[in-house]
Amino acid sequence: MQPSALEPPYIQSLRHPKIDGFKLVSPQDELDERIYREVVTDGCSILSFGSGPTAPEFTYSVGLFLNFLHPEILVMGLHPSTAHRLIRKLRDGVAQGASVTSDSVRHDLFDDHRPVRFRVVSQERYLDYLGRNCNFYFSLFGRGSDLHDFGFPVLQVIWPDRDGHYPENVNCDARFSAIHTLTAQP
Repeated sequence: MQPSALEPPYIQSLRHPKIDGFKLVSPQDELDERIYREVVTDGCSILSFGSGPTAPEFTYSVGLFLNFLHPEILVMGLHPSTAHRLIRKLRDGVAQGASVTSDSVRHDLFDDHRPVRFRVVSQERYLDYLGRNCNFYFSLFGRGSDLHDFGFPVLQVIWPDRDGHYPENVNCDARFSAIHTLTAQP
């Protein structure tokens, strides 16, 4: 069933979730309300957080999995406006039926066409970086055979340093590699 012209485009994802067992958690604050509004109007919300003593700034999506059954996206170390643009471009493609996996390589996400890869984010890092996603998908936590399963997938965007080396390459600039390394947060 299509939403009426007065309803947000993705409202059906809340009324009839594609994810078995998904239930929306009551919003806890104004940010939750903004996230929920953007998920039903734009297909996902995009959140950015500033750098701290142990992590660079980072940006991630909330709602791609609910609306498109597509992994959420995490971007580390980019200015928020660049990261938002990158995630919006991915969201727009996903809304048209495209998808990315941990095997994907894209050349259209940066203006300079540098190759971008994706890697699966370990669920051990979800609470360190993806707190609002954990809240949004709370109804899915522990539903599978693994009681510590958060119930939603996340892919991290990875790009090479200026010399074309990805973070796992020993020749990669150490500062650059550190930007892509997800560490436990205090």
